[in-house]
Amino acid sequence: MRFLTILFTLCLVSALSHTAKGQGISVAPSRIMFTGNPGETVTQEITFSNSSDKPLSFITRQQDWDRDSLGVKVYYKPNSRPGSNANWISLSSNSIIIEPGQSKKINVAMTIPQKANQLTNSMLFFTQVKEQKPAQGDKLAIGIIITLEIGIQVYYTPPGLNAGDIEFLAFDDRGIIVNDKIKTRQLALKVSNKGSVNKDATVRFELTNKSTGEEIKIEPKIIAMLPHSKQWVIVDLPADLKGDFLVVALLDAGSTYDLKIAEKEIIYRP
Repeated sequence: MRFLTILFTLCLVSALSHTAKGQGISVAPSRIMFTGNPGETVTQEITFSNSSDKPLSFITRQQDWDRDSLGVKVYYKPNSRPGSNANWISLSSNSIIIEPGQSKKINVAMTIPQKANQLTNSMLFFTQVKEQKPAQGDKLAIGIIITLEIGIQVYYTPPGLNAGDIEFLAFDDRGIIVNDKIKTRQLALKVSNKGSVNKDATVRFELTNKSTGEEIKIEPKIIAMLPHSKQWVIVDLPADLKGDFLVVALLDAGSTYDLKIAEKEIIYRP
């Protein structure tokens, strides 16, 4: 296995959409990035747009979160994690009703504590609620149905944090894996964010049969990493691959960082 660094970058595909859509509602942005000095109060807006023919109602809640070793979000109670900023946040309204064809904004304010000196995060959820009217003759009270929930990541980044680097740590061939009776060959790359800021990156792959020159298409993987974290990127390949292959992985975190390259030669036998 070889790890290389080169001084040009590929175009970074955005890891997250700027809107969350469903049932005629769009919400933007999907991430709020606050910065500022301790003691300041800073604000940003969230815009809701209703393209449906019915009014839509949302209520808010908050949670802490981080990512597991595969990059999947894990949620916790608000204000329970060391890097939480949930109790720094206030909203102009904790509920919102958007009429058909209407757009509305909610103001999000963050009051930065005096001792804020690291990146913090939380998740702001907007939960759509819908009244359920009782059937004719039903004496039960009107209930509430939850039909859609939209999460917006909220970050605070203090000025002057060390951006650090992002790089490969390992490139493993895990052989044949059986998942739900389906066999695949699996590759695993371990990526490290060595800095104190959040990073988005795209991992692209090139798989070439060294004997025939045939290239096997592999879809790129988009990752998001919290500071000082490690994450595995898993790639599933056809189980019937045969021959000598060269696998190249390219880690692109944008123009601020050097493009990282990892190479691995693998022999697949029947």
